[in-house]
Amino acid sequence: MRRYNSPFNGNRYVLNKETGEIHDLDNETDSCHIDEMNPNNVVNCISYEDALIRAIAFKCPNPNGCYYCLPEHNQE
Repeated sequence: MRRYNSPFNGNRYVLNKETGEIHDLDNETDSCHIDEMNPNNVVNCISYEDALIRAIAFKCPNPNGCYYCLPEHNQE
């Protein structure tokens, strides 16, 4: 479910800078634990590709799609 409050601001994709995990808020499950993310680690992205580019720029460890909401991009 998209969130329109800060720090999410209505974007579909969210990168967790700490873990490198990329989430699709339109396909979010309870197992994603989005509410537990540190707001300082939230990076809003307009596409999965945008999230990958930002993950590389932030030197995130192992950028990867979330197992639960982006299984087609999960490589673990």
